[in-house]
Amino acid sequence: MNRASCDNALLHSCDRVHAKLTKAGAYGLFVCVGVVWFLCVAIPAGAIWK
Repeated sequence: MNRASCDNALLHSCDRVHAKLTKAGAYGLFVCVGVVWFLCVAIPAGAIWK
């Protein structure tokens, strides 16, 4: 089996995509946790619906 001459470039590109997906996933998780925390605090306090 012959290796492509651009294997390193392909792997580097995959690494960049994976890093961006990881950062986006972490940000999404942060936002979801913040929304859930806000709802858990705001609903019992009656701050959303009065």
